[in-house]
Amino acid sequence: MKMPEQILVVISGKRKKHEALERALKFAEYNDIHIHLFNSIYEPVLELTDVLSSDHRKEMKEQYLADRKLYMNSLREEVSKQGISCSVRVEWHRDLHEIIEEVVKELKPDLVIKHISAEPMSINPFALPIDRHLIRYCQAPLLLVKQSQWTDSPILAAVDILTSDSDHQSLNKDILESAKVFSHLYLAPLHVVNAFITHTVSAGIDFPMLDMEQLNRNTESYHREKLSELLETNHIEAPPKQLHAVAGVPEVAISQVVKQLNCQLVIMGSVGRKGISAALMGNTAEAVLAELNCEVLCLKPR
Repeated sequence: MKMPEQILVVISGKRKKHEALERALKFAEYNDIHIHLFNSIYEPVLELTDVLSSDHRKEMKEQYLADRKLYMNSLREEVSKQGISCSVRVEWHRDLHEIIEEVVKELKPDLVIKHISAEPMSINPFALPIDRHLIRYCQAPLLLVKQSQWTDSPILAAVDILTSDSDHQSLNKDILESAKVFSHLYLAPLHVVNAFITHTVSAGIDFPMLDMEQLNRNTESYHREKLSELLETNHIEAPPKQLHAVAGVPEVAISQVVKQLNCQLVIMGSVGRKGISAALMGNTAEAVLAELNCEVLCLKPR
């Protein structure tokens, strides 16, 4: 992902602070950008056809929209005062994730920034359907944020070094390029992780000539070597202590590294299965995100 020029910021209602907008403004310090401020509004009470007449519902809807547009324009004016190009869009829609996807298809932004949709007491902020839908279907890079301020905590890029298909190889490159951009923005160290599965032998079967511990050590060394080669190919310099080849399934291994390093941001890819396979198998990115409690940048194959 290149340094974004067109940024879609999802505004969550009328609030004193909008973390997603404050993050977008950070990019203006490094690049000329245009910020699209987007808000979706919907009031189920207006579906009470037995209580409200059609004219009354229409009038109330217009009042809701006018009030929200007034608020959104006040945000636009504050952004414009900083010399940043900005536009506003307000839509009436029942499903937030669907309208965001429609706006993304229309505007084709370089980046979508949205505050994580989590309740204050939620342990897993990605359990809610809005963000999970966007992780799977949003066709633009998606940055899900928790707070307004950048910190110098590590950034973690999660790659798959053994992939052989072109989509995943391209995704690895985009993940690392994005990691460089955000490492520069955050002034934070860049770490890279790759998860791999260890070798096991079925219970009751004995192979006396096979040293499983040595085999697993060799496997880890191989993955570290491949990880170093991937970074060298993409012109990224990182000391060995910032390269992590971790045994285990991705959702567990990556989460372990995040907790150990206290990462503020994980950058990873999401292929986004659809249909029955998505319902039954889910998505590796979603499985990883279900274990995380930090900010996330999700990328799709080009």
